[in-house]
Amino acid sequence: MISLFDAHCHLQDDALFPDLGKIIERADAAGIERMVCCGTNSNDWKKVFQCAGKYPQVYPMIGIHPWFVSNDWKKEFQGLEKMLRDFPTSGVGECGLDFQDRFENRAEQEDCFAAHLELATILGRPVAVHCVQAWGRMLEILRGFPKPKKILHAFGGAVELIPELTRLNCWFSFCGSVINPNAKRVRAAAAAVPDERLLVETDSPDFPPAGCPAPNEPANLIHVVRAVAELRDVSVERIASLTGSNILF
Repeated sequence: MISLFDAHCHLQDDALFPDLGKIIERADAAGIERMVCCGTNSNDWKKVFQCAGKYPQVYPMIGIHPWFVSNDWKKEFQGLEKMLRDFPTSGVGECGLDFQDRFENRAEQEDCFAAHLELATILGRPVAVHCVQAWGRMLEILRGFPKPKKILHAFGGAVELIPELTRLNCWFSFCGSVINPNAKRVRAAAAAVPDERLLVETDSPDFPPAGCPAPNEPANLIHVVRAVAELRDVSVERIASLTGSNILF
């Protein structure tokens, strides 16, 4: 049995939460020793802490996901700051930028993301970062907040970004997309990330690996580990050891 670390999942999601006990049992059986459970908005933060309070292998992080950034996000952020101060073991996020065409709130996203990074700097907490089609702006904002440790979840950036992001205190987490042979940029990045900055995740309940039923769950992490091991031409045990030793908390 190998020990694994799922660097990003959403156990509080309605697709998983009602069956949480069995999901944790299957994760335990699969060797998942730690899981990072990321909240996305004020409607699910308490459920994140319920998961972590009942299961010590669950590490909580809470934030405002870019999909849920509203015009009055500052009011919600006040509640986030209070809850983070009340729960000093919690990380910050999921937060970040998503510049897909269907989102027109780019300015609000940027301001909200910067507020998360500033708060993480003050509190000394790690940050779970979401980035889609926004790497240029992401870099500009991250340069202003080099101190907090950042998990770039489901990393989809170019290989050329890795050196500067590493200098900006970033870790790189790969999900089930790395299994897809057509995901050439993701697979190239998974092969190139420094050993000491490599992480793996399921992003449950989304993106179940081929052959695994929906919803996705942490027990499926071994499929991601196998794909990353193949890309880096090392053993599954080596990837498990590396990613397990890169836990930030």
